[in-house]
Amino acid sequence: MSKISQILKLLALLETNHLITKRELAERLDTNVRNIKAYLEDMKDAGIQVESISGCRGGHFLASSSILKPPTLDEGEYSALLLAEKLLTQKNGFFMENELKTAIAKIKWALGDTSTNFTPDLPEEFIFSFGKKDSNNIKDIYELINESIVNKRCIEINYYAPSRDESISRIIHPYGMVYREGSWYVVGYCRLRQAVRMFKLVRIRSLEVLDETFRYPPDFSISAYMRDSFSLFQGKTYKVEIQFFHPASTFVKEKTWIASQKILELKDGSIIFKARVKGLTEIKNWVMSFGSLALAREPQELVDEVRKEAQKIFNNYI
Repeated sequence: MSKISQILKLLALLETNHLITKRELAERLDTNVRNIKAYLEDMKDAGIQVESISGCRGGHFLASSSILKPPTLDEGEYSALLLAEKLLTQKNGFFMENELKTAIAKIKWALGDTSTNFTPDLPEEFIFSFGKKDSNNIKDIYELINESIVNKRCIEINYYAPSRDESISRIIHPYGMVYREGSWYVVGYCRLRQAVRMFKLVRIRSLEVLDETFRYPPDFSISAYMRDSFSLFQGKTYKVEIQFFHPASTFVKEKTWIASQKILELKDGSIIFKARVKGLTEIKNWVMSFGSLALAREPQELVDEVRKEAQKIFNNYI
């Protein structure tokens, strides 16, 4: 065992015992008294003062000035924590609101709540919303899936597919969870589709944690899986190019929509938005949400999809 590891264990023993002898320390660390003496000298050189009391009832103890205390929050950190509490506890759909309030209360108690002077006050119009709560049982589903992820346990779900208006039983290897656009999703391998898929928690009608375990694939990464996803749909990777005209151009360039995006600003106030995305469904809907202020330029499949959708809209008003 390394010397640093032994010294850290020695420090922990001194912090948790009122008096302890060199022989007791040696027994606890499975070493000899000579090494303990050397460790104590090293600690002294590092500025950690270890004192001792002689006699049959004596021993070593850590000076009060050397007791290591956990780091405390500075004003900015504590203020950020309280702001997060307010943002997430405005009855805005965050389903772990009660647990968050309890955790913050414990932190306040541990800190003595001495920093309440700079607790941020939010104006009434400053509202942060997760949207409407998915359902009453979303918290139970979340906790079961989270437990399954930690323990590498397979789950069997009864999942509602709105496109087919039916519920299907699926066995999933849950790799992790993602929060996107106001809802939680579990990402995992679906045995039915024999591929990695995303499942919206609110659409899970029932869930059973199985005794069967799975192995997390060493070559899989949720962040990599989601990297080129403009939203939630997966598919073939495309290079897209969209022109946005003012004032939509200002809105678009104020935000990072996807990690791969690049923006070219033109003299007329418009911009060219370039990115690499998986699938075209969401990017098509995004382009159309800007109406005449957005022009799809590449790929041709995207241009055709937008044109078809625009024609359908036009036909509805004839």
